[in-house]
Amino acid sequence: RSSKGKKKEQGMRRTNWPSTGYSSHGISNILEDLGCYLNSQGTENIYQPTKNVEVNVYEDIELRMIMNISEIISCFWFFKESKACKPSLDSENRYVTSLAFSQIKEKQAGKYTLSVISKTGNYTVVVSVLIRSEYISDERGKPYFRKREKSDVIECISESYPQPSVEWIFCKTPEKSCPDKIHEEPGEIGGIQKVQHELFQTYIWCCAVNDLGRECTSLFTIDLNENQEAPLPKLLLKVGEPLMIRCRAVHHNYKFSIKLSFENKEVEQDHQFEGLDYQTDLSAIRIQYAFTSAAGRSDSGHYTCSSTVHPNQTALVTVLEKGFINITDSKEDFEIGEEEFCFEVNFTAYPPVRCMWLFSQKTFPCKQIYSVNGNSISSKFCDHQHQPGIYVFYAENDDMAVTKKFSLYVRRKPEVTMQLWFKQISCTADSYPASSWVWKNCPKLNSSNCTEEITEGIHNFLPERRSLGSWISSSTLDVKETTTTFSVECCANNSAGSTCEKSFINLSGTVSSPLDNTAFYISIGFLFLLIAFLFVFVFHKYKKQFRYESQLQMIQMIGPLDNEYIYIDFREFEYDLKWEFPRENLEFGQVLGSGAFGKVVNATAYGINNAGDSVQVAVKMLKEKPDASEKDALMSELKMMTHIGSHENIVNLLGACTVSGPIYLIFEYCCYGDLLNYLRSKREKFHWTLADIFKQHNFSFYHNDEFEITQRSQNINLMENLYFQLFFTDEIKHASRQVDEEEDFNVLTFEDLLCFSYQVAKGMDFLESKSCIHRDLAARNILVTHGKVVKICDFGLARDVVNDSNYIVRGNARLPVKWMAPESLFERTYTMKSDVWSYGILLWEIFSLGVNPYPGIQVDTNFYKLIQSGFKMDRPYYATKDIYCLMQSCWALDSRKRPSFSWLVSSLACQLAEAEGSLSLCYGNVLPLGRSQCNWFW
Repeated sequence: RSSKGKKKEQGMRRTNWPSTGYSSHGISNILEDLGCYLNSQGTENIYQPTKNVEVNVYEDIELRMIMNISEIISCFWFFKESKACKPSLDSENRYVTSLAFSQIKEKQAGKYTLSVISKTGNYTVVVSVLIRSEYISDERGKPYFRKREKSDVIECISESYPQPSVEWIFCKTPEKSCPDKIHEEPGEIGGIQKVQHELFQTYIWCCAVNDLGRECTSLFTIDLNENQEAPLPKLLLKVGEPLMIRCRAVHHNYKFSIKLSFENKEVEQDHQFEGLDYQTDLSAIRIQYAFTSAAGRSDSGHYTCSSTVHPNQTALVTVLEKGFINITDSKEDFEIGEEEFCFEVNFTAYPPVRCMWLFSQKTFPCKQIYSVNGNSISSKFCDHQHQPGIYVFYAENDDMAVTKKFSLYVRRKPEVTMQLWFKQISCTADSYPASSWVWKNCPKLNSSNCTEEITEGIHNFLPERRSLGSWISSSTLDVKETTTTFSVECCANNSAGSTCEKSFINLSGTVSSPLDNTAFYISIGFLFLLIAFLFVFVFHKYKKQFRYESQLQMIQMIGPLDNEYIYIDFREFEYDLKWEFPRENLEFGQVLGSGAFGKVVNATAYGINNAGDSVQVAVKMLKEKPDASEKDALMSELKMMTHIGSHENIVNLLGACTVSGPIYLIFEYCCYGDLLNYLRSKREKFHWTLADIFKQHNFSFYHNDEFEITQRSQNINLMENLYFQLFFTDEIKHASRQVDEEEDFNVLTFEDLLCFSYQVAKGMDFLESKSCIHRDLAARNILVTHGKVVKICDFGLARDVVNDSNYIVRGNARLPVKWMAPESLFERTYTMKSDVWSYGILLWEIFSLGVNPYPGIQVDTNFYKLIQSGFKMDRPYYATKDIYCLMQSCWALDSRKRPSFSWLVSSLACQLAEAEGSLSLCYGNVLPLGRSQCNWFW
């Protein structure tokens, strides 16, 4: 569809199958019809769009196919690997399938193939995706050399987009001003730009040029006429890349010979060729090339160029299994004034990197400067405009990504404000660094010359840091009662300068007689008594209102509506002594959490599961001297937990101590703490897919070339697709077991986020089946343990709700307002469906990696109005559209329209079944649905 800024329904070609379109969401919701035509003859139905997809890097796009065919048997997308597609029917009974990209990267450019098997035949669509990058400097844009097949000709290849032209430059450095160069407009063969040359020059550079930039590569040459004392030349390659080495020598007599040897063995005949040319002075130039079309690890080593008339020279070639980026350690904190300053990063990398600078959620271009020998790279950033803060350098190639953070502190003079309080003058300064203070008395009321320094009655307070580049310093001056009118000046000083604030003070109207003073002090005493009375009253009301009760509550429905229920009172239930555990078998460790009513302590329990073993546990207990209501509440919780039973995604009760001492509830211990802090700690170690991790750890899902997209036949039958699914499932099961058993990747993936969501939904589904509601479902109340298993907990007594900003005073209670459903917030009604709302907020926390919900929105009257009006948060960065749809369904204002937890479990199981690396397992949880059972969800 070819409209810009609006959708255009006409123009979709219905006579041909399929119709191809793509939408770009980075600018606006544009849907462009690409057209389609049949590109082959005979039985193979291969279709191509009439034009390529052209998008900007980091844009969100979606490829969409509309198919007028009979019933589909199987459907797969292919690009480096296979991904099942999910066709659906539109209003005209046509099949529609899409492939979405979130913030598309340069490495995702290429040919995408859709393979469909229907009852009437097999169909294939091939779509080329071209990505316009901000920079040409990436793996595809960097030119490289190789030998042209069946001829002694060198090709220069660049795969960047937009299509570059190529310059051959024959100077020592590839400057544009070089007079000795050849400019060629290349032809395009299979999407790769090529030019060719027979070359004998001393220096040979190939530069790819388009409107985004210019990237150059030199032909790796061992020149026997160059400086013999130069460092050992080095060449880096990755397995599978072409290897090209040139040996060059010049001599006044042509009767000499040269040769290239590898590790003291002559290069094989079919991997070398040579040439002879003459200069104007009739001296002879001999060259010899060693090459291979795809380098392997065995090609690493020393290559020696020798001659009958020149000293030998050697170069080192290293063929890597995977690329690297190594950033040199350097200073990370900088303090500057008004002087010019640039951040600088020095690093080595292969393959070449894409990089950028980031500050305050904005990105800036990154220019890479190569050293003379090409072994190191530097990048500078000067466009900070003297703004203090955290600056980040980000670099990535196909194998890894790295970041380096810098802190910039900018010196600035103090900004001083002065205020007059009762019998006291206060000055406050905002500056960097923190300010020191000098108080001065002005001899004349209107004098600008204040020289008499004040040394008595001054109180300087410790500076407080407001932000990275701001310190708040304050100082006060006591006013003598004998003084009525005077001028005073406070001066704040730091290394950036000094700022003073002067004020004329008139206290004559506030100085009173002794009789007035007596009345004043009587009034003050009465005021203090009133405040003390109010304090005692509020304290007793607080103690009465904020008594302890479990977050988990079991309910009994007493009517047909959701809000017609009562909480089950477990005080009258009998406690089963089979749960009793000898308290002397507990060895206490550190406190895990502490709150207004109690604490949770880590402990070792001896013999709690089997005689003779020891288990790490978490023990929940009240604080010293609890009142009777708090003891009853904890015993009621114990009875409720025994009644609920155990589940793999609940922090399960293991035992209790109720006899001859304080009440202890013994629960499972989760070694990695709460999910909120776990997500935040893994932000810099996030990978989108499990395959990315395996790639970095030298795993591979591919064992032969038949799975590569370029080798796939267009006649794939149903049995081959079935084998593909079975093969991948076995590989991923094996790899998942390795992750669970070794736990040494220390990373987080999108599949992990899905899996956390799935496990919490399972736990809540279990609680829902027991008529149990949570009332405070949030990432801070989910714990993480071995194998990335998550468990729902209720450690509310150990939460400091008074100092936790997530709990807001509303009425006479402190409530987790941002996680509460509207009916809970405004009507104090808690049901299973109000927990579903909270689960939607929890999903938002998970897929934002621990960002506080409703970022930037204060909890005030406007916030409550927003909730009542149906306001929903935007999609978090790491959430797919399907996940965001789940969140939105959880946030339906009408609680009856929210899904059940059992539906959420099934829905997430389907998304896990489709996710890379999670086809059948989620950390020990076998998914209940196969792919064929998932279609009804979407």
